[in-house]
Amino acid sequence: MIKKLLLATAATALLTGAASAADLPRRAAPPPVFTPVPVFTWSGAYFGINAGYAFDASSRSNGNSFGVPFPYAAPGTVATFRNSSQDGFSGGGQIGYNFQLTPGNGVVFGIEADAQYLDFGRNRNNAFISGAVAPGYYVT
Repeated sequence: MIKKLLLATAATALLTGAASAADLPRRAAPPPVFTPVPVFTWSGAYFGINAGYAFDASSRSNGNSFGVPFPYAAPGTVATFRNSSQDGFSGGGQIGYNFQLTPGNGVVFGIEADAQYLDFGRNRNNAFISGAVAPGYYVT
């Protein structure tokens, strides 16, 4: 009977030791690394192109006529402007660099270069001259 008691005490001691191992604190995972959200900044280089169609919405279809003064043409010379419409291709490009002081505060310095083109043709503001033009003057 003492053997049974001793065996039961030894078994209890061994099982209790194993049970206390489960009560040890778990290894905690390291805290996550904080990565701040990047603040938007205007700093950097940029380039772009643009293309389109341009037109003059004003009406110039009235055919204005006027007499050309004497020193510029013979007496009685009349100039009549024809109808003109201005429209055509427009396009260009730009390139630049901006630098923002302390991102998030709104102060930006920059440099930019651009080139633009507008093709309204050569038929605008043309005039019909009836009469002689004085020497040394020309009509465009």
